[in-house]
Amino acid sequence: MAIAQSDFTLWRDKAYEGQISTTDICEVISRRVETEMVPFGRAVIRGAGIRSCAPVTPTTMAAQIIGFTVRSMAEFSNSVPTNPPDYDVGYGVDHVASLLRKGPMFVLCVNGANAGDAVTVITARGDNQGRLTAGGIGVKLDFVCWVDDVVAGEIGEVRVDGIFASTTASGSGA
Repeated sequence: MAIAQSDFTLWRDKAYEGQISTTDICEVISRRVETEMVPFGRAVIRGAGIRSCAPVTPTTMAAQIIGFTVRSMAEFSNSVPTNPPDYDVGYGVDHVASLLRKGPMFVLCVNGANAGDAVTVITARGDNQGRLTAGGIGVKLDFVCWVDDVVAGEIGEVRVDGIFASTTASGSGA
């Protein structure tokens, strides 16, 4: 008799930042990266050039966010691996980034979230810039929510059902 598996974590981690691992229909667009590298699973804004994108900034408003960077195995690490393997991965300047506009994606949840909570994008400078959380300081996106409960610092799934109508979370300074 075969052994039933409820997930595939026996051979790999649950997921990675920016990973799309379902057969759900997604809307993914391509944009050239401007100004600085954008790690996988981060929110981005429209760039200054035609069909371009850039990392969020402390002054980013929710309506400026155009998508979330999708993990790509075609992108190399932009820094030398260390021991333990802790290095930057993402889309470098002038690389073409894939951006999720609609559908599910796995991302790191900075402060934890409950299923159904609206997503907040962290806009403050630092390691978590562009990462997602629930509540707190940043910009809240009304049509992006957490699929399941997620512990702070863990990978969780979000569902993007449109990113056009949004508001500012308290204390964002945006």
